[in-house]
Amino acid sequence: MKKKIIFGSLLAVFLMMMLPSVPAVEYNTAAEANETRILDELQNIDLEELKVKIQNIDIKSFKEELKNDPALPQCFAIPYAIIALIILCVIFGVLGAIGVTVGLILSVIISLIVGVLGAIGAIVVLIIKIVIALITGSIVIIGKIASLILGIIVTIMGKLSNLFVVTIGVILDILRLIYDAIFPGFSSAA
Repeated sequence: MKKKIIFGSLLAVFLMMMLPSVPAVEYNTAAEANETRILDELQNIDLEELKVKIQNIDIKSFKEELKNDPALPQCFAIPYAIIALIILCVIFGVLGAIGVTVGLILSVIISLIVGVLGAIGAIVVLIIKIVIALITGSIVIIGKIASLILGIIVTIMGKLSNLFVVTIGVILDILRLIYDAIFPGFSSAA
């Protein structure tokens, strides 16, 4: 990108430097050709004939003759061409700016539409997540309730089994005491 800018700048500077030299070269060439032609005509013409020509000169036909003369320099037409070129550049610049502006406006509108569609999509996804979370949360709550009930049942079973073991231990201690009372010489501890 930088290379293109630098090259374009150098080309523009070169063309601006060369632009005045082209009409100057054309003018010098035309001036030399006209000078030699006029000198040849002046040497071949006498004064009486010159007076008659000057008195009978028609401005319109003279202009037409000058316009059609290939020896005249083209440097008089170049400023008009440059002005036309500048006008065309301005018109194309304005049209380009309008195109860029329209492009920017369209890109902003499209980005707004995409943003709105994205927001709508995000809202739909959020609603789906909430529904899934509610369903999953319900399942989790049911699972927690089931694990709580199981925990209560296991705790009750553990307490009952502990109570059963303690009750059996108490019954065995009572039976041992009864045995020791009935058979005092025999120790049940051995």
